Amino acid sequence: MNIVLSETDKNLSALLLDFYGMIKQERKEAAAILAEVIEAIKKDAAAEEVLVAADLLAIRYKIMQEEIHDAERLMGKFEAKGHALTPLNTYYYHYFKGQMFFQENRWKDAIRYFEHAELYITEEEEKADFYFKLAHAYYQAYIPALSAYNSAKALHYAAEYNQQPYLAKCNLLLGLIHLEARNFNRAESHLLEALAFQPSDTTSSSELTAMVQHNLGLLSFVQQEFKGAIHYFEQAVQAAPNNNYLKSIYYLTESLFHADCQQEAMHYYRIGFEMSKAEQDAIYQWAFAMLHKQFIDRDCFECVWKQGISYFESIDDKSSVYYYSIRLARYYTMKGEAKPANYYYQLAMQ
Repeated sequence: MNIVLSETDKNLSALLLDFYGMIKQERKEAAAILAEVIEAIKKDAAAEEVLVAADLLAIRYKIMQEEIHDAERLMGKFEAKGHALTPLNTYYYHYFKGQMFFQENRWKDAIRYFEHAELYITEEEEKADFYFKLAHAYYQAYIPALSAYNSAKALHYAAEYNQQPYLAKCNLLLGLIHLEARNFNRAESHLLEALAFQPSDTTSSSELTAMVQHNLGLLSFVQQEFKGAIHYFEQAVQAAPNNNYLKSIYYLTESLFHADCQQEAMHYYRIGFEMSKAEQDAIYQWAFAMLHKQFIDRDCFECVWKQGISYFESIDDKSSVYYYSIRLARYYTMKGEAKPANYYYQLAMQ
């Protein structure tokens, strides 16, 4: 900063740095306390660049809280004021706006703002966080080469500054990239590195651990090693409720069916199906219904799977259309029914 700051400004600047650090670590309770303190003292601050940083970090806090509508509202108010931004605040603005787009699944818009933010990044210890989020956006946008490239950059900075949570996150992402490329040995190596991460009192990692266990389960699942898949999916399900919870129950159920553990499979099927109904999650209601027809109610298999695939087409869920269409096509191929087999093979490839 090129101006002499008052003591209030200096104190607020220091608090903002602490606040941002807590947000990046997802320490929600500690961040909430600081958010209140910052709101109380910022009225006495004079330096515009400090106040601008406070406004931008308030937006980032709302993003961490997944309160995206509030973040959008604050961003709209911020943009309407037409601030002159310092390089640091320019970085914050583009980076945080990119994160808003990321939360809305607007991957290309997120990448565009992240790439603008990259022009202004100066803090070396910030780069693990930044390049991980850029890599994650490229991964979601189905650009694996750039995702792997930026994951490797994030991994480098995380190792250099001993940022253990980012080492785990980067290894998780690289594991997923190699899993999708069917480089199973490298995928396993990265995922086991991520699983070795040991949380401390200052990190929030139950979600991360559950995600790693889920993806180790997927690694076994795609290789049809169903006993190994069951082990990891059970670990993921037993973790505290997380964003992958319903997905882990689904794959655990399917793995148990494949392993001829029908009683256990039905136990988890009931849990998953009831949960999907309670949460009004139509995607998993269809997924569990289709699973039930595949293994239990075979007389309704073709009808329900066709309806399910049509539903996934209607919501433009391309990965689910592929997942179920390729399996239905193989089913018809085994039956010697070329016409429906060709139809679902073509649908899978669209």
